[in-house]
Amino acid sequence: MNLVRETIVGFICGLLVYALVIEGFGIFFSGDALSYSLGLLIGVVASVLLFLHMAWTLDRAMDYPEAGATRYVRFRTFLRLALMVAVMLIGVFSKQINFVSLVLGLLGLKIGALIAPFFLRRLYPEHFVTDEETLSRVIEDDEEDNENEV
Repeated sequence: MNLVRETIVGFICGLLVYALVIEGFGIFFSGDALSYSLGLLIGVVASVLLFLHMAWTLDRAMDYPEAGATRYVRFRTFLRLALMVAVMLIGVFSKQINFVSLVLGLLGLKIGALIAPFFLRRLYPEHFVTDEETLSRVIEDDEEDNENEV
């Protein structure tokens, strides 16, 4: 499994844990559990789609020259923002969807990304890189480069 797929799996695990916790609290405190659950489901599905689009965009941007990649990423970022606005407008104008839970589901994009390293460290310990490991590799590479120059 490549690192991008591992990252996607870690993100989705984090997002699902977040969604389950929010769903548990919401059903307990919400007056209309169906509306709340529907809003959260739509927000979580939108978050997963936005994350997948972001990963795909970054992967494709690597194939472009720098100027082309910048334009490509900006345009794709605008598309993601437009999708988020469209999903929120659907929530605002629909009486069957709880807008607050929809926004909480969309926030899952951020929360899932914050929780993902926790799952990545446990699911893929052989591929998970900590800051200390990265720093030590950079220092070793610099030392090797300095030795080769002398």
